[in-house]
Amino acid sequence: MLIWSDIERALAPSRDDKALAAELAAAVDRGLPLATTQSALIAAGDAAIASLYATLETRNSSPEPRRLRGDSSWMLESDFCWVNVRACASGGSPGTFVRAAKLLPAIASDAILLAPFHPTQFDLCYAPETMTMADPALFDRALIDAGVSAENQLRAFVSACRLLGKCVGYELLPYAAQFSRIAMERPQLFRWVALDDERRGLAHADPSFPYRSEDRLRDAEQVADMVTAAKEDYGISSFRVLEGDPPEVVDAKVKAYYSAIRLCADRGLWPVPAHARAGVGVPSFLRCDSSDDFPIFSYRDVDGADIGEDAYSVVAPFAFYDDLPPNAIPTEPVRRNDEAIQYYAEVFSYWRDSFGFDFVRYNAADRVFAESADDEGSVPSCDRPTREVVAQAIRASRDGAPGVGAVSPSKGVETEAFGAVGFDLLMGGEALRRIDAPLVRDSFSLYDSLTAAKPGAGRASVCFAVDLPESSAPRLWGSPLRRVMGPERMRLRHVAARFLSVGAGRRPMFETMGFQDGSTGLYEAGLSVRGLDWADDAAFAAGYAAIERFYAGMRPFLASASIVDRFADGGLAWWQIRAGGSSRLVVVALSLETAEGAAPGRISVPISEAFGELSGTAYRLPDTAGEPVDAAGSLELELGFLDSVVVDLVPAYYR
Repeated sequence: MLIWSDIERALAPSRDDKALAAELAAAVDRGLPLATTQSALIAAGDAAIASLYATLETRNSSPEPRRLRGDSSWMLESDFCWVNVRACASGGSPGTFVRAAKLLPAIASDAILLAPFHPTQFDLCYAPETMTMADPALFDRALIDAGVSAENQLRAFVSACRLLGKCVGYELLPYAAQFSRIAMERPQLFRWVALDDERRGLAHADPSFPYRSEDRLRDAEQVADMVTAAKEDYGISSFRVLEGDPPEVVDAKVKAYYSAIRLCADRGLWPVPAHARAGVGVPSFLRCDSSDDFPIFSYRDVDGADIGEDAYSVVAPFAFYDDLPPNAIPTEPVRRNDEAIQYYAEVFSYWRDSFGFDFVRYNAADRVFAESADDEGSVPSCDRPTREVVAQAIRASRDGAPGVGAVSPSKGVETEAFGAVGFDLLMGGEALRRIDAPLVRDSFSLYDSLTAAKPGAGRASVCFAVDLPESSAPRLWGSPLRRVMGPERMRLRHVAARFLSVGAGRRPMFETMGFQDGSTGLYEAGLSVRGLDWADDAAFAAGYAAIERFYAGMRPFLASASIVDRFADGGLAWWQIRAGGSSRLVVVALSLETAEGAAPGRISVPISEAFGELSGTAYRLPDTAGEPVDAAGSLELELGFLDSVVVDLVPAYYR
């Protein structure tokens, strides 16, 4: 199916559009990433980008989907970029899948992780109404009217990724918006409270222990009755909008859905919200708000302290287990809710089989060991998924597609434990730290751990995150990392991510949309319908592309190499890289962040006398022109503040 050719015909590109498409196609042929800023690509006409991909799909064949490979080890060789489709808005035009495809040629990473793209409540990206629909706002209405369906617009984005050698990942959430379509149509998957007529307490359940299976099923049955009544009123059988639904049916489904919510709220039926991050058990019903009968819940940690300020109370978690106590770790056996576990485990198969997604990031699965009340990981200490739940989901994702990858959002480095669950990657914590001597020493330690790990199934690595979408959250940096760090420090992060990744200790780079040209606002775009603050920093984008092209040339050597010597202290770090018995030696030197902000100045890197006299080129990144350098017993370099130098050396007689 030539989807982009259909889109091109619908958008009718002008002569100028086609000229830009031809220019971009020629640049793509020369290799990715393009130095063109992401801001400039977003500003380009939709028709021009459609013409680019239509050209590529008629002459290029897409590689075999990575999910169909024999295993998921490809994840360790990939790099990842997080993209929020609605954040691709610009100049009054909303973000759509077609517009998001504009960014791809400027992204170095070969794996695109999509932020949740479902219909939402309160405009919150992480409060989805459903997990089996894409948000209608992310589709181009004119294209739909021209015969390019909403579903095919998403398929076009996936196709664009494949045409550029990239794959696509899905973020699986263990919760949905409080009154989500899932909760309304499948109420037995969630916990509920039924308020009494006076709205002073619970109508049926024991307030000291209201979350038993019989409570969930009784309340779910009442919700189902409300939903049935609403559907009958509007003459529909499902809230889910299907491909091909006429506008009047879509309108009826939306009205019936909100009518059912009103009926439930009037009856005093409310989904139980998710616990705060440090909470234990399930939040307990506290009281009703006196103005609108909205139930208020209590959120407590293991010490009984109130942590309600940290609660994300607009979402409701799947009820994976019954008999969890309010605000306490279970002391009695809990019961699995197999229906909820199965639903969660099989969500991804829809996106995998219908649209071609290749990997999954398991949201809220970062503390599956700390949040277990038993050694086997089958007894939860809170309302988030356990190890056994996540492991079942990973197995389901690979049913018939053994190459499907799995990413944990963990900021830690417990690769062996997470690998045993089925994960390929952890996110890592570099985005929460500065590039200083302690970070580099920790990176060396992690490198040693990764290289000592046994190869084969269950082997996991840790991403080096130059940024994260949540980095500007108030509990983290509180401002976009680019604003905190500035371009020079962000460049240092980029170089560290690339050249601390060596051989069996390879760590995939994790970047975010906008990093390439200094654009910010990704966290804010998850909280409201808005695009990035497009910075269009052409100099930074050119440097990004230069570093990536330089790294691509070095990558075959780095893949077979190891770190043979290293140093990190104060404002200086260096390490030496060698491949087997090769006489080639690469030295990386970084000027690190320090409180004083002083340049290391003249440095001397000791080199084993076994190498003899060496000669080569020093590259002061992002400048890749290079300058000649010699070394015998030591390498002498001048290092300015926040400088990054990569020196490629061979025996002098080869020169």
